[in-house]
Amino acid sequence: MKPLYELPEWDEACRRYRNDIKRFAVEALRIDVTPQQALLFDCISAPGARVSVASGHGTGKSRSAGVVALWHLLFYPESIMLFTAPQIGQLKTVVWKEIDICLQRLRMSDAFSWLADYVVSQAEKIYIKGFSKTWFVFAKTAPKHQPTNIAGQHGDHYMVWVDEACGVSDEVLNVAFGALTHANNRAVMTSQPATNVGIFFDSHHDLSYKNGGVWISLEFNGEESPLVSYDKLKEALYQYGGRDHPEYMIRIRGKFPELRNTYLLARSDINAMLKRASAISDTDRYGYMIAVDVGGNVGRDSSVITVAKVVDKDLNGEIQRHAHVVDIPLFSNSADIDMLLGKIDSLLQDYPGATLIVDPIGAGMGLCQKLKAKGTFFYEVQWGGAPFNNDHKKRFSNKRTQAYVTMSKSVQRGIFTIDTQVAKAYKVKNNLNTQLSRLPYSFDDMARWVMMSKKDMKLKGIDSPDLADTWAFIYIDNIQYSPANDAVYQDATSAAEDDPWGDLEKTAEAALRNTA
Repeated sequence: MKPLYELPEWDEACRRYRNDIKRFAVEALRIDVTPQQALLFDCISAPGARVSVASGHGTGKSRSAGVVALWHLLFYPESIMLFTAPQIGQLKTVVWKEIDICLQRLRMSDAFSWLADYVVSQAEKIYIKGFSKTWFVFAKTAPKHQPTNIAGQHGDHYMVWVDEACGVSDEVLNVAFGALTHANNRAVMTSQPATNVGIFFDSHHDLSYKNGGVWISLEFNGEESPLVSYDKLKEALYQYGGRDHPEYMIRIRGKFPELRNTYLLARSDINAMLKRASAISDTDRYGYMIAVDVGGNVGRDSSVITVAKVVDKDLNGEIQRHAHVVDIPLFSNSADIDMLLGKIDSLLQDYPGATLIVDPIGAGMGLCQKLKAKGTFFYEVQWGGAPFNNDHKKRFSNKRTQAYVTMSKSVQRGIFTIDTQVAKAYKVKNNLNTQLSRLPYSFDDMARWVMMSKKDMKLKGIDSPDLADTWAFIYIDNIQYSPANDAVYQDATSAAEDDPWGDLEKTAEAALRNTA
């Protein structure tokens, strides 16, 4: 095969597509380009472009990356393109797949199959035949403490694409962009707008073109994408809690949320909860949970035990845990292990079959050891571990965050309530509003929820949320309960089977009484 740049038909293709990515995608790859993709392609087509995209789900970023990579490889002689991201494995899986899909489309084209013959796709590199060392696309990452691992590339036609840019350290980005020294060098950053600091955030603010900088900042809203279904948007609205909820803004609307001084629950949410009737009715197949948080030392943290009815039932098409706090039998900063053990034994007799949940960290370890010695079954709280549910692993940094966020949303949805008399108890009343309204959170560079650590809360003057901890325990992934009122159902079922006409007779008798 002749070198690609010696072919006259390659010169013709370059004249047609070198400055028009959208035309290449439509004509050569037969792709239905969305308006958002078209805007991105137009911005990148300009020589020396710097483009930063804050995007929600479903806007076609990955397919766009595949198109741009193939376009840059094919129509710029001895070009080099670098892809980088926080996790190189996922980047290769997604972007390499999209490049291969685009390459297959090119091979099926009657007019451009010859062009596809010049592309070699390997796991580590995609290159032009005969130029594996000078004309290629590759992926590489670097740790924050060794940013120069990503250095070493220069050239007239060099391009850098940073995926999930919020998760790439500024040190690495500075090295990557520092290599863009030629007039035709390009850079693209794409990410969910999860953090309010760093170069990616600045590229949409102080460093943006509209503020005198060099970055063309784009905002892609999943609500406006034809690739996102109406049903998916409805599901997301319910799951995240509304259009203005930070998670919906990040994951769907592609907007940077304002997270300073933000807490999971407002006092209005808590006051509304206190006015609600029980979220669980007598006809629900509910069980009991006994949640125990052990205080560290006398006078510092409090030991708290919460008893709650729980039931998992449908709410707007999803199975959601409903909970009603029926008692807080212990709230003390002077309770020792033996006192806690005795109280737990008593409660397990009062609520047979109840699920026991205990925090084993710190002073709780001694309580757990004694419970094990007695042969008492209980769930251990492992706050720092990853959530059990795969979807939750993508949304929450750890079990503590997952439990707290789920609990707070349950409060807002009206499916977490507390007995009126329990709420009025001195200790509970004084701590309830204070603790529940001071639960700080943020989002990490993977757009996952992150609860502020108790250590950092203490530094900010926020007391340990011992009461709130026990309520969050109820929502930890994969903690089950046993129905406590099965006997009621069994009696009712047996009566109905023994006397199938019973309900009909009662209805008839009622009708006769009304007539009389």
